Amino acid sequence: MVVSAVATTGIYCRPECSARPRPDNVAPYLAPVAAEAAGYRPCLRCRPDRHLRSVEVTDAPGPVADAVSMISAGFLDRFEEDALASHVGYSTRQLRRLFEQHVGATPDFVARSRRAHFARRLLDETDLAMTRVAAASGFGSVRQMHRTVEQIFGFPPNALRQKRRPRDVLAADGGLRLRLPVRTPLDVDSTLRHLRPRLTPGVEMLVGSTYRRTLSVCGHPGVIEVDLAETGDHLELRAHLPTFDSIIDEVARIRHMFGLDEDLRAAVDHLRTEPILGPLVAARPGLRVVGGWDRFEVLVRVIIGQQVSVAGATTTTGKLVERYGTALAAPTLGLTHVFPTPEQLAPLAATDRDEGMPRRRSTTIGATARAVIDGQLDLTTPNQMRLREQLLAVPGIGPWTAEVVAMRASRDPDVFPAGDLGLRDAMTNDGGQRPSEAALRSTAESWRPYRSLAAQHLWASLSLDTRTELS
Repeated sequence: MVVSAVATTGIYCRPECSARPRPDNVAPYLAPVAAEAAGYRPCLRCRPDRHLRSVEVTDAPGPVADAVSMISAGFLDRFEEDALASHVGYSTRQLRRLFEQHVGATPDFVARSRRAHFARRLLDETDLAMTRVAAASGFGSVRQMHRTVEQIFGFPPNALRQKRRPRDVLAADGGLRLRLPVRTPLDVDSTLRHLRPRLTPGVEMLVGSTYRRTLSVCGHPGVIEVDLAETGDHLELRAHLPTFDSIIDEVARIRHMFGLDEDLRAAVDHLRTEPILGPLVAARPGLRVVGGWDRFEVLVRVIIGQQVSVAGATTTTGKLVERYGTALAAPTLGLTHVFPTPEQLAPLAATDRDEGMPRRRSTTIGATARAVIDGQLDLTTPNQMRLREQLLAVPGIGPWTAEVVAMRASRDPDVFPAGDLGLRDAMTNDGGQRPSEAALRSTAESWRPYRSLAAQHLWASLSLDTRTELS
């Protein structure tokens, strides 16, 4: 989103800011991070840092968008720029040049801005000590955080905390509380309807509108809660973890799972003109594709759901978790297990035990786990063609599984698993005739580049308790 940078004050503002500088002193920037790279800091009046994504990518090559996605997931918190460039198929110099052209800042600056903005949120909303704020935001030290925060915001961290408003602070009433800004309104009811029959027993649960799940942090279990009922323009997170170090990456998982950074307006405008999808989109304009917490977890669940009902897949997944997952020392907030890791599920490739599913399917899960461990399957790759090729190389994984994983785990916006029974049911005509896979795929061509959202709307139109699709 375009922001306005004011040369005389050195700040940038949201378009609706009440400040009225002279027009000849104002310059537009395509994204906040571009304004920051040019030396401007966020306005203290309209607080663009609390409302806008730091990075926007428009008309950029696919690898640049992929690199931005990887930075948003924390890649540069663990690796250097050259590793990022290699991952997306560019040289480091070429990637930096393209970032300057399409993003307005280098990859390293984008990563530092990301950490600084998260630190600012912690400074505003919590009373965590500076050492814990730095660790939670992915900084290597308080000194590093101090230097970066002052560069981005024009003030050191302690001064920013003194400037916070009393209403910004969230009382710590058990766990760490944070607000999660939402780009466009979330269709809470549809999200809950999607989640409810698919929650893995022992790992996930819903309490009213609050999604709750277990996770592993530094080898120790913890629980996060996300209240999906919007309060203004945000959701609320409550984390019960053994440490808050690098919780910035756990927050990124939540944002990825629920698509909180997605601007649906272009997709809604496009799909609303389609005869079939128009009424569905008008009824649920805030509907998103719901992803999953962990890409390996999503893949396992999709494999289990091949050609079985949602309820059956949920039951089988729960049994698998009970047998192979890590049990909590004591049930926490009603949850009992952490989802199994690839290492814990790899033995399925050779076991003769009855796992409550066809033997070939359990073997596929084991082979998939082994491929992840061996590096033959990189679920983190942003290259959807590469991911599809790697998935299809695993025995037992076909096009439907690969497409649903790309949609749910990678959030590819333009996937349409036309062979899905639920999608074909949703497109059954008044005469009761279900379209063929080829016919449905042909129909969906006009829905590009938003076919994933189109599929979600079709699934949402069904009575899921009577269907066999998992997605």
